[in-house]
Amino acid sequence: MNGKKRQIHDKDLENVEAALLRAAKRAREIAKQTHTPLVYYENGRVVKIFVEQDEDRQEN
Repeated sequence: MNGKKRQIHDKDLENVEAALLRAAKRAREIAKQTHTPLVYYENGRVVKIFVEQDEDRQEN
């Protein structure tokens, strides 16, 4: 996330970041397999991208 680690005292929140990262990875896999756009919210806007396009952009 932002690189800073905070000490978490709530047992329910300890693994939230890892769970969100797993969910994002799985969403990318499903979008790629089904040839559907990955939809997410960024900077106040809804963004739709095809995973292949996004992966190509990150490799350059």
